[in-house]
Amino acid sequence: MPTTQQPRLGTAQHSLFSYIESLLTYAKQDPEFAQGFADAIISQSWTSVSTTSGVAGSKHLAPDSPVDAASTARWVIQSLQTHPEYTAARGVLSHWAQNYESPKDLVLGIVGLAIIGPTLGIISSKKKKKRKSQLIIQETYFRSLSKTKLATLSTQLTQTVIAKETRLAGGNVYNLHPDSAAWCIEEAVTAIYTDSAENIALLLKTAAAENLSHAAEKNTAGKIRAIVIAPSVNDSLIDESDAQKV
Repeated sequence: MPTTQQPRLGTAQHSLFSYIESLLTYAKQDPEFAQGFADAIISQSWTSVSTTSGVAGSKHLAPDSPVDAASTARWVIQSLQTHPEYTAARGVLSHWAQNYESPKDLVLGIVGLAIIGPTLGIISSKKKKKRKSQLIIQETYFRSLSKTKLATLSTQLTQTVIAKETRLAGGNVYNLHPDSAAWCIEEAVTAIYTDSAENIALLLKTAAAENLSHAAEKNTAGKIRAIVIAPSVNDSLIDESDAQKV
């Protein structure tokens, strides 16, 4: 089992690692998911590498349910199957899976098996919470917008953030994070909020620091006046802020 220094990561693999690290954190609290994830990884026969990614997970990327975790896990594995050059991510996951010790007498249920089986579509349609994009606009700027300009702003920023994710996914919306893919293909819902410029600047700082998919608009003076958070980010970032839903 090779031991290496922290790998140099391209943008796409770095982004994927943010979700991987959040899944591994989630696995500590859900042994059924952890065992299903470990089994799915081991079945890939990837080379194990004893190293760390150097990428921190974010609670704002963490799954909010076992079904959400299974959906994201399948997306991660499918992404790695189609990108053999992502050797760092494959190696880190393989090392984790080979060293994972499940609780005694653990029996996998439908969610645990869904990571590698055909059942995920069945349970997702019933249990998976639909994500939305979240647009936060500076209060004074919001009041100045007509309905038409508000719709334009929403469209432009959400299309920008989805376009960024699509480029990282090789140009195929079906390879997007499952929540962003569902937003594009099934139902494009955007929740709108208002907040102060200072608070929006803090949201932008957090999004950048924690590798959360987002897009922002600034005025001619370079001041932030709107930010959109992608559907691939969970609701906690905005729920924990002072933003007020419109």
